Parts: sequence; structure tokens; C-alpha cells
Amino acid sequence: FPTRRSSDLPAGHQPMRLAQAELSIVFNGEIYNYLEIKKELEQIGHHFHSSSDTEVILHAWEEWGPECLNDFNGMFAFVLLDEKNNELYAVRDRFGVKPLYYYEGESAIYFASEIKQIRTAADYKFELNETVARQFLANGFTDYCLETFEKGVKSVCQGSYIEVGLSKSTYSLLESRWYLPENHSRVKDYYQAVQQYKNQLTDAVRLRLRADVKVGSCLSGGLDSSSIVCIASGLLKASGEYAGQETVTACFDNKQYDEWGFAEEVIRKTNAHPHKVFPDFSQLKLDIDRLIWHQDQPFSSTSIFSQWMVFKKTNEVGLKVMIDGQGADEQLAGYGGHDLSFYAGLMGKMHFGEVLDEARNYKQINGRWPVGFLLGALQLRMGKTLSKLLPAKYRIKQEPAPDWLVGAPPEKLFATPDNLFMFLRWQRQFRPLPALLRYEDHNSMAWSVESRTPFMDYRLIELTESLPDCFIYRHQVRKRILRDAMHGVIPDAVENRKDKMGFVTPEEMWLKGEGREWFTEQIKAACTQFGNLLNGEKVLQYLNEMLEGKRQFDSMPWRIVCFYRWHNNLNNG
Repeated sequence: FPTRRSSDLPAGHQPMRLAQAELSIVFNGEIYNYLEIKKELEQIGHHFHSSSDTEVILHAWEEWGPECLNDFNGMFAFVLLDEKNNELYAVRDRFGVKPLYYYEGESAIYFASEIKQIRTAADYKFELNETVARQFLANGFTDYCLETFEKGVKSVCQGSYIEVGLSKSTYSLLESRWYLPENHSRVKDYYQAVQQYKNQLTDAVRLRLRADVKVGSCLSGGLDSSSIVCIASGLLKASGEYAGQETVTACFDNKQYDEWGFAEEVIRKTNAHPHKVFPDFSQLKLDIDRLIWHQDQPFSSTSIFSQWMVFKKTNEVGLKVMIDGQGADEQLAGYGGHDLSFYAGLMGKMHFGEVLDEARNYKQINGRWPVGFLLGALQLRMGKTLSKLLPAKYRIKQEPAPDWLVGAPPEKLFATPDNLFMFLRWQRQFRPLPALLRYEDHNSMAWSVESRTPFMDYRLIELTESLPDCFIYRHQVRKRILRDAMHGVIPDAVENRKDKMGFVTPEEMWLKGEGREWFTEQIKAACTQFGNLLNGEKVLQYLNEMLEGKRQFDSMPWRIVCFYRWHNNLNNG
């Protein structure tokens, strides 16, 4: 575990030991509500020697044991040794904001917040996990399960802890879930829900502004990050602590990928001090190996490089803590692609009036009825019996494995959920959120920056899961409740945005333009080295068709390049 914490409060040195309880801890993360927990512990007789949240964890564990985890509001991964009971606990926060990996060697078990730390173990042996590698190469999937690209290296499940018994000559290992989302009663009044959502999000931001250094903001110009910046601005001004909020934005000369116009609207509204960074292909080539080394695993697109540059700029301007909008899309249907599940959910509840209302609205906006979505939703509800009766073009089909992939095709991981609630929970638990959280953690920590994510506050997530579908998505308006909660708080131009960009890069332009030769050379080398995974002839055919505009662009070329560089860097130390 790293013990250099970018914003830890005084006397929070680690490892930390609570002598009277015979407890020791190594901790990575933040407990945002540690002051409230500390006060409660003091009232029942506990005495503290520091102002650190690390010490609060030790005292809370002494008082309540693992049950104390339910009181923590934060992002955390820690290993705690209980000498009295000869037990060791490896604990991960509710949603896996902070990573935690483990590896069982020949004579020891290793825990670490980064895989590269495990590789230094004397009995670590590298072996490629080809199942994970094939899923990544074919589909770009990472972090969707507890396996990693390295056999034997596993991730502790979100909201879980591993208990290691040390009382015998050989250790025992037991993994337990300590958190499952609570099923709150459904909020029925929309306007009441909007106010609840606004209040909860505001409090989540308030807690994450708690620091002994200035807190900046990643600002893309999208709805999520703009909401965070504007809420933070209001809180800081109300407390009299506003000394010029600072933001960092990734910009591009090509307006197709640039969101600065929207970010600038937020800057005007908040009077924040902006910093801009311009990721480009030449910088990507310079930073690629360092970026991959910090990420520990391959990643599916160059959007991660854009985020890397934001945190690099953050470091350059001297900011140590940042808050951003990560996690909102997966809760509030921000990506799209959920219409099948949405319609199927309405049908399952027999809400056929709403189905007709949504279909009419779709036709009004798009000029055609959503026939494919409706028939697809019926198939999710009625299964193969209906599918056999439909024309082939309307049947739900599994995409075949790419013909350029050698060996066993990757299995289909998940069936399409038959309601919006499960679709969004699937995005949060399996993909893409676990991967996005890992990218952000590793990118920020690489530049000694602590990144905080208010949308990942468990209270907000539990509130969101209690909402009816129509509060989240209605008449093709995504993030409906967030838009209405932020009305008057964020600029109108941002509130009314319907497009979705995120940390985009001109990857297609780089591939077909200045990076064409570089990508081709890298891919040829990868095909030569990984004949057990890649059919070189078919890979190059696929690439050439994409370069010539005969095939729609996707990130397959980058995935191959990234995997190739990751593997070679690993072997080169």
C-alpha cells in the first residue's frame, strides 16, 4: 500500500497502530465524515492523538468491529491487523472507488492498491490471463470481474472484505460482503424527489470539500462536472471561504471534440479561475509507456490519456485535491443504449400507456416509430418463442466474435437486463464504472492528486435507486432529475445539452492522420508477437478498411497497441 497521502491531515503517518486494542492499519483513501464519527467516539470515552481519519478507523473498529464500515462515507481500501484475534482484514469501499488487489503466493498472501506492488514479491510469477486478454481485445472490457490480466492477481470485490485467519500454521481466507444497497421505499412525488436529490448532492459535495488544502475541480463542460463546480462555488461563497475556485479542462483545436464553450459558461457563472490543457498525439507518444505503467492494465481508448493530461495539468498548477462528476452517467442513464431495457421494464409492469406515450414522443422527435426497440423489449419479456416469429432483422442477436481474434471466442458476459433499474445497476457494478473508477484513481495518484467523486456518495446512489424510471429518463431526456435539480444552479446552455462526450480525444483523426504510420507499425509488431491471439492478416485487413473509410471507426487499433505496449513494458520491467 502507498503511504504517501496527498491531502492527509497532520499526524496521519502510516502504518498506524492503536496499542491498547492491538490494531494496526495501512489505509488508502478518505473517510469524509470522520469528524462526525470521531465526535461520537469521544462521547463514549475514546481519546485521540491526531486529527487523522486513519486513527478514527482504528477507534471505530475497536468499538464496533467490522460493523463500523456501515458508518463510513468515503472512498477507502485498507488492511487492518487484529493481533488479539489473530485476524487480518482487507477491506474495500462500497462501490470500489479505491482499488484493492491480492495475490496468493507460495508462502504468503499479498495485498496492494496497485498491481505493480504485487509484482515485486519474491514468489510472484507472471502468467497472462488469456481469457481476460481476449475479452479486452474483442470488446474493450476490463474490470468487469475479479480477474485481472495477470493470472492469480485478483481484485477484492466492491463492498467486501477478505478475512485472513492467522491462528494456524497455514492461513485461511474468507471473503464476505459487508455492503448491499438498501431498498428504500419508492419516492412517488417528482418535485419532492428533485429537492431531495439536490439536497443530497449538495451535501455530498460539501463533505468532499473538507480538506486542509484548496480543492479544485475537473470541468469538462458536461452536465455532471458543471453541476459539481457550480454547487461547490455556492458552498464556498456561502461559507466565506471562496478565494477563487480553480478548474482544469481538456481542450482541442478541433471543435468536434472540444467542450470549452460549455465550460466557459460555467466559468462565467462561478467566476472560477480556469486552466486549460491540450492533449495531442505527439504528447501521447511521449507519455504512453508511463501512462500504461501507472494504469497497471491495458485500457480501451485514448480518452484515458485525456484524463491523464487533466491531472498532469492539475499537478503543474499546484492543486492537490480535485472533485469531479464521475459516476453520474451510470446512475442516470447518461450513455444511452438503455432503451430496450427501459421499454421492457414498462411492459413488465403493464404500463402500456407509458409505452405508447414514449413511443409517440420518439416518433415526434425522430420521425419514425421505435419498432426495433419495442420488438426487442417484447423479446426480452417473452424470450425465444417470440423471436422465432419475427423477421431476422428484428431478432436480438449476439454479436459474433471478431474473425481476427485467434482461439476460443470470448463468452457473452451479460444478458441485456429487462428493466432500466437493473441496466443501470449492471453499469455500476460490472461495466463501465469499475474500469472508469480505476482509470481515475491511477491517473490522479500518478500525479499526486486526490480525486473525489460526489456522485459516488452512497446516500445519493441509494436515493437514485429508489426513483421510478421516469424520474431518470423520460421522453428521451437522460438525467432528467439532475437537470431539474440543477435548474438555475448551472448555465441554461449546459442544462439543456443533449449530447454526451466525456473525456474524448480525436482518436479517429490521429489514427487516420498523423498517427497512421505509427499505429500501423505498432499493430504489425503486435500481430507478430501475439500469433496465439491475433490473426495478423485479418487484423491488418480490418485496420486498412478502417483507414480507407470502408469500415466504421472503433478503438480496436488502440486496444491492440495498448495491450502490446503493456505486455512488453511488463516484461522489460
